[in-house]
Amino acid sequence: MANKKVNQWCQAALPNNFDRVSKETAEIQLFLRKQLPEPMNQQVSVVNLTAETIVIAVADPQISNYLRLYMTEIQQQIQETFSLKQVLKIKTIPNSVLKSDHVLPAAKTPLKVKPETVEALHKGADWIEDEGLKQALKSLAVSLKKTP
Repeated sequence: MANKKVNQWCQAALPNNFDRVSKETAEIQLFLRKQLPEPMNQQVSVVNLTAETIVIAVADPQISNYLRLYMTEIQQQIQETFSLKQVLKIKTIPNSVLKSDHVLPAAKTPLKVKPETVEALHKGADWIEDEGLKQALKSLAVSLKKTP
């Protein structure tokens, strides 16, 4: 029941056109990766797509200037390829903002789970009404029990 409320809240928070914008952003990103020369194509990120603009972010100011020099041609190709009317904007944004390195690295060895935790997980699964979720929790408990 709690999952349904969270899902409803998330759906209410997303704009109606989220799926379309997300898909078009990814398509434009792929298009730029294919059309721009190496290594320039690896430095370009489509960061926003609105009804009026397509915003491309680049970490390197030289590449930003190069793209601005050919912005009319790039914009025309994007508009013709995707049947879009938006104006292209190019922003120089530091690499630290574009690429998130703040994510903790994955643990190299699995963390140990106490037997009491595994037992509590298994017992808690018995109270779940959704059969699929119940079986998933029990399966998780069994797999955690097997880990050394």
